[in-house]
Amino acid sequence: MLTGGVPKQFWGPEGEPSLLDATLSRMAPLSAPDRTVVVVDRSHGPHVHSLSPDRVGAVLFQPADRGTAAGVLLALTPVLDADPEAVVVLTPSDHGLRDARRFQSGVLGAAKRVRRDDRVVLFGAAPTGANDDYGWIVPGPTDQMSGLRPVREFVEKPAIPEAARLLAQGALWNTMVVVARASALRALFAKHLGELDRVFDAARKLPPETREGYLSDAYSRMESRDFSRDLLTPARDLLVHTWPRALGWSDLGTPERLAAWFRRPE
Repeated sequence: MLTGGVPKQFWGPEGEPSLLDATLSRMAPLSAPDRTVVVVDRSHGPHVHSLSPDRVGAVLFQPADRGTAAGVLLALTPVLDADPEAVVVLTPSDHGLRDARRFQSGVLGAAKRVRRDDRVVLFGAAPTGANDDYGWIVPGPTDQMSGLRPVREFVEKPAIPEAARLLAQGALWNTMVVVARASALRALFAKHLGELDRVFDAARKLPPETREGYLSDAYSRMESRDFSRDLLTPARDLLVHTWPRALGWSDLGTPERLAAWFRRPE
Protein backbone atom coordinates (compact mmCIF):
# COMPACT_ATOMS: atom_id res chain seq x y z
CA MET A 1 0.00 0.00 0.00
CA LEU A 2 1.39 3.39 -1.05
CA THR A 3 0.67 5.16 2.25
CA GLY A 4 1.64 2.26 4.50
CA GLY A 5 -1.84 2.20 6.04
CA VAL A 6 -1.83 5.92 6.90
CA PRO A 7 -5.05 7.67 5.76
CA LYS A 8 -4.07 9.54 2.61
CA GLN A 9 -5.01 12.94 4.03
CA PHE A 10 -2.29 12.51 6.68
CA TRP A 11 0.31 11.00 4.37
CA GLY A 12 3.12 12.45 2.31
CA PRO A 13 6.40 11.08 1.02
CA GLU A 14 9.44 11.77 3.18
CA GLY A 15 10.22 15.45 3.07
CA GLU A 16 6.81 16.36 1.60
CA PRO A 17 3.83 17.86 3.45
CA SER A 18 0.76 15.69 3.83
CA LEU A 19 -2.31 16.46 1.75
CA LEU A 20 -3.98 17.94 4.84
CA ASP A 21 -0.93 20.10 5.59
CA ALA A 22 -0.98 21.35 2.00
CA THR A 23 -4.70 22.11 2.28
CA LEU A 24 -4.20 24.09 5.49
CA SER A 25 -1.31 26.01 3.91
CA ARG A 26 -3.38 27.21 0.96
CA MET A 27 -6.28 28.07 3.26
CA ALA A 28 -4.10 29.99 5.75
CA PRO A 29 -4.23 33.34 3.88
CA LEU A 30 -8.03 33.04 3.71
CA SER A 31 -8.96 31.95 7.23
CA ALA A 32 -7.41 32.50 10.63
CA PRO A 33 -6.49 29.30 12.51
CA ASP A 34 -9.17 29.88 15.13
CA ARG A 35 -11.75 29.99 12.30
CA THR A 36 -10.54 26.76 10.68
CA VAL A 37 -12.43 23.51 11.33
CA VAL A 38 -11.19 20.06 10.34
CA VAL A 39 -13.56 17.08 10.34
CA VAL A 40 -12.05 13.60 10.62
CA ASP A 41 -13.26 10.06 11.21
CA ARG A 42 -12.85 8.81 14.76
CA SER A 43 -10.47 6.15 13.44
CA HIS A 44 -8.11 8.96 12.39
CA GLY A 45 -7.49 9.86 16.04
CA PRO A 46 -3.90 8.50 16.15
CA HIS A 47 -2.93 10.78 13.26
CA VAL A 48 -4.47 14.01 14.54
CA HIS A 49 -1.52 14.71 16.83
CA SER A 50 0.33 15.88 13.72
CA LEU A 51 -2.01 18.91 13.49
CA SER A 52 -0.49 21.94 15.15
CA PRO A 53 -2.94 23.94 17.31
CA ASP A 54 -1.62 27.15 15.74
CA ARG A 55 -3.05 26.00 12.38
CA VAL A 56 -6.48 24.63 13.35
CA GLY A 57 -9.14 26.02 15.64
CA ALA A 58 -11.19 22.83 16.02
CA VAL A 59 -10.85 19.18 15.09
CA LEU A 60 -14.24 17.44 15.09
CA PHE A 61 -14.51 13.65 15.14
CA GLN A 62 -17.32 11.89 13.32
CA PRO A 63 -18.54 8.88 15.34
CA ALA A 64 -18.96 6.92 12.10
CA ASP A 65 -18.89 7.40 8.34
CA ARG A 66 -22.37 8.51 7.29
CA GLY A 67 -21.44 10.21 4.05
CA THR A 68 -20.13 13.64 3.18
CA ALA A 69 -23.38 15.49 3.93
CA ALA A 70 -23.16 14.66 7.64
CA GLY A 71 -19.49 15.66 7.66
CA VAL A 72 -20.33 19.07 6.21
CA LEU A 73 -23.11 19.68 8.73
CA LEU A 74 -20.81 18.69 11.58
CA ALA A 75 -18.21 21.20 10.32
CA LEU A 76 -20.90 23.90 10.10
CA THR A 77 -22.03 23.32 13.71
CA PRO A 78 -19.51 25.64 15.46
CA VAL A 79 -19.94 28.24 12.71
CA LEU A 80 -23.72 28.28 13.07
CA ASP A 81 -23.23 28.54 16.84
CA ALA A 82 -20.95 31.57 16.52
CA ASP A 83 -22.12 33.44 13.42
CA PRO A 84 -24.69 31.95 11.01
CA GLU A 85 -24.02 34.71 8.47
CA ALA A 86 -20.31 33.98 8.28
CA VAL A 87 -18.92 33.09 4.84
CA VAL A 88 -17.45 29.60 4.83
CA VAL A 89 -15.21 27.71 2.42
CA LEU A 90 -15.67 23.95 2.17
CA THR A 91 -12.71 22.08 0.70
CA PRO A 92 -11.71 18.42 0.67
CA SER A 93 -8.27 17.60 2.02
CA ASP A 94 -7.49 14.75 -0.38
CA HIS A 95 -7.23 16.88 -3.51
CA GLY A 96 -4.15 18.47 -5.00
CA LEU A 97 -3.56 21.68 -6.91
CA ARG A 98 -0.46 23.51 -8.06
CA ASP A 99 -1.48 27.17 -8.17
CA ALA A 100 -2.46 28.21 -4.64
CA ARG A 101 -2.66 31.91 -5.52
CA ARG A 102 -5.21 31.29 -8.27
CA PHE A 103 -7.18 29.12 -5.82
CA GLN A 104 -7.17 31.90 -3.22
CA SER A 105 -8.12 34.57 -5.75
CA GLY A 106 -11.11 32.53 -6.91
CA VAL A 107 -12.29 31.92 -3.36
CA LEU A 108 -12.03 35.62 -2.48
CA GLY A 109 -14.00 36.58 -5.58
CA ALA A 110 -16.72 34.07 -4.72
CA ALA A 111 -16.83 35.36 -1.13
CA LYS A 112 -17.56 38.87 -2.42
CA ARG A 113 -20.47 37.49 -4.46
CA VAL A 114 -22.07 35.50 -1.65
CA ARG A 115 -21.80 38.45 0.75
CA ARG A 116 -23.72 40.52 -1.78
CA ASP A 117 -26.62 38.23 -2.67
CA ASP A 118 -26.39 35.11 -0.50
CA ARG A 119 -25.72 32.68 -3.35
CA VAL A 120 -23.86 29.36 -3.14
CA VAL A 121 -20.78 29.18 -5.37
CA LEU A 122 -19.16 25.92 -6.44
CA PHE A 123 -15.81 25.49 -8.15
CA GLY A 124 -15.39 23.40 -11.27
CA ALA A 125 -12.09 22.51 -12.93
CA ALA A 126 -11.59 22.46 -16.68
CA PRO A 127 -11.19 18.72 -17.43
CA THR A 128 -8.20 17.11 -19.07
CA GLY A 129 -10.01 13.93 -20.09
CA ALA A 130 -13.23 11.93 -20.07
CA ASN A 131 -12.82 10.53 -16.55
CA ASP A 132 -15.58 8.23 -15.36
CA ASP A 133 -14.78 8.49 -11.63
CA TYR A 134 -15.29 12.24 -11.25
CA GLY A 135 -18.46 14.19 -10.71
CA TRP A 136 -19.28 16.64 -13.51
CA ILE A 137 -20.99 20.04 -13.56
CA VAL A 138 -22.85 21.25 -16.64
CA PRO A 139 -22.72 25.07 -16.56
CA GLY A 140 -24.85 27.68 -18.27
CA PRO A 141 -23.63 30.86 -19.99
CA THR A 142 -21.05 33.06 -18.29
CA ASP A 143 -22.12 36.22 -16.51
CA GLN A 144 -19.85 38.86 -18.03
CA MET A 145 -19.78 40.95 -14.86
CA SER A 146 -18.77 38.22 -12.40
CA GLY A 147 -17.37 35.46 -14.59
CA LEU A 148 -19.64 33.00 -12.76
CA ARG A 149 -22.05 30.64 -14.48
CA PRO A 150 -25.32 29.04 -13.35
CA VAL A 151 -25.26 25.30 -12.66
CA ARG A 152 -27.59 23.51 -15.05
CA GLU A 153 -26.94 19.90 -14.06
CA PHE A 154 -24.77 17.53 -12.06
CA VAL A 155 -23.67 14.18 -13.46
CA GLU A 156 -22.10 11.80 -10.95
CA LYS A 157 -19.41 9.43 -12.23
CA PRO A 158 -20.77 8.85 -15.74
CA ALA A 159 -19.73 5.99 -18.00
CA ILE A 160 -16.92 6.81 -20.42
CA PRO A 161 -19.18 7.57 -23.42
CA GLU A 162 -21.24 9.99 -21.33
CA ALA A 163 -18.06 11.54 -19.87
CA ALA A 164 -16.75 12.05 -23.40
CA ARG A 165 -19.99 13.82 -24.35
CA LEU A 166 -19.75 16.04 -21.27
CA LEU A 167 -16.14 16.86 -22.09
CA ALA A 168 -17.09 17.83 -25.64
CA GLN A 169 -19.88 20.14 -24.51
CA GLY A 170 -17.71 22.02 -22.02
CA ALA A 171 -18.77 20.47 -18.71
CA LEU A 172 -16.47 20.78 -15.69
CA TRP A 173 -15.10 18.44 -13.07
CA ASN A 174 -16.72 19.05 -9.70
CA THR A 175 -13.95 19.92 -7.22
CA MET A 176 -16.33 19.95 -4.23
CA VAL A 177 -14.95 23.33 -3.16
CA VAL A 178 -17.88 25.51 -2.08
CA VAL A 179 -18.16 29.11 -0.85
CA ALA A 180 -21.37 30.27 0.83
CA ARG A 181 -22.79 31.80 3.97
CA ALA A 182 -23.24 29.15 6.66
CA SER A 183 -26.93 30.08 6.82
CA ALA A 184 -27.36 29.50 3.06
CA LEU A 185 -25.90 26.01 3.31
CA ARG A 186 -28.03 25.31 6.36
CA ALA A 187 -31.11 26.39 4.34
CA LEU A 188 -30.22 23.86 1.61
CA PHE A 189 -30.01 21.11 4.21
CA ALA A 190 -33.36 22.13 5.70
CA LYS A 191 -34.97 21.98 2.25
CA HIS A 192 -33.40 18.85 0.79
CA LEU A 193 -32.13 16.82 3.75
CA GLY A 194 -34.56 17.85 6.46
CA GLU A 195 -34.13 14.79 8.67
CA LEU A 196 -30.36 15.28 8.80
CA ASP A 197 -30.75 19.01 9.44
CA ARG A 198 -33.09 18.32 12.35
CA VAL A 199 -30.51 16.02 13.98
CA PHE A 200 -27.81 18.69 13.93
CA ASP A 201 -30.23 21.47 14.84
CA ALA A 202 -31.14 19.52 17.97
CA ALA A 203 -27.44 18.97 18.70
CA ARG A 204 -26.71 22.71 18.51
CA LYS A 205 -29.35 23.35 21.17
CA LEU A 206 -27.62 21.03 23.64
CA PRO A 207 -24.85 22.04 26.06
CA PRO A 208 -21.37 20.95 24.90
CA GLU A 209 -21.09 18.28 27.59
CA THR A 210 -24.10 16.36 26.23
CA ARG A 211 -23.79 17.15 22.52
CA GLU A 212 -21.13 14.52 21.78
CA GLY A 213 -23.17 11.71 23.33
CA TYR A 214 -26.28 12.79 21.47
CA LEU A 215 -24.44 12.81 18.13
CA SER A 216 -22.83 9.44 18.77
CA ASP A 217 -26.27 7.94 19.29
CA ALA A 218 -27.71 9.80 16.30
CA TYR A 219 -24.91 8.63 14.01
CA SER A 220 -25.65 5.01 14.92
CA ARG A 221 -29.14 5.43 13.39
CA MET A 222 -28.29 7.85 10.62
CA GLU A 223 -28.58 6.96 6.93
CA SER A 224 -25.62 7.78 4.72
CA ARG A 225 -26.13 10.89 2.58
CA ASP A 226 -23.82 12.36 -0.06
CA PHE A 227 -23.26 16.13 -0.12
CA SER A 228 -23.11 16.35 -3.91
CA ARG A 229 -25.71 13.78 -4.92
CA ASP A 230 -28.29 14.33 -2.19
CA LEU A 231 -27.91 18.06 -1.48
CA LEU A 232 -26.34 19.94 -4.38
CA THR A 233 -27.95 17.97 -7.21
CA PRO A 234 -31.58 18.86 -6.31
CA ALA A 235 -30.66 22.46 -5.35
CA ARG A 236 -31.42 25.38 -7.63
CA ASP A 237 -29.75 28.75 -8.30
CA LEU A 238 -26.22 27.49 -7.67
CA LEU A 239 -23.30 29.23 -9.37
CA VAL A 240 -19.99 27.79 -10.55
CA HIS A 241 -16.57 29.39 -10.89
CA THR A 242 -14.35 27.73 -13.51
CA TRP A 243 -10.73 26.98 -12.71
CA PRO A 244 -8.55 26.55 -15.80
CA ARG A 245 -6.31 23.55 -16.40
CA ALA A 246 -3.37 25.76 -15.39
CA LEU A 247 -4.56 25.51 -11.77
CA GLY A 248 -3.32 21.91 -11.82
CA TRP A 249 -6.25 20.45 -9.87
CA SER A 250 -6.60 16.71 -9.26
CA ASP A 251 -8.83 14.49 -7.15
CA LEU A 252 -6.37 12.11 -5.49
CA GLY A 253 -8.97 9.46 -4.75
CA THR A 254 -7.11 6.56 -6.35
CA PRO A 255 -3.66 5.14 -5.47
CA GLU A 256 -2.58 5.71 -9.06
CA ARG A 257 -3.43 9.43 -9.02
CA LEU A 258 -1.92 9.85 -5.55
CA ALA A 259 1.37 8.27 -6.66
CA ALA A 260 1.39 10.29 -9.90
CA TRP A 261 0.76 13.51 -7.96
CA PHE A 262 3.88 13.16 -5.84
CA ARG A 263 5.96 12.13 -8.86
CA ARG A 264 5.08 15.30 -10.77
CA PRO A 265 7.70 18.03 -10.95
CA GLU A 266 6.67 21.40 -9.57
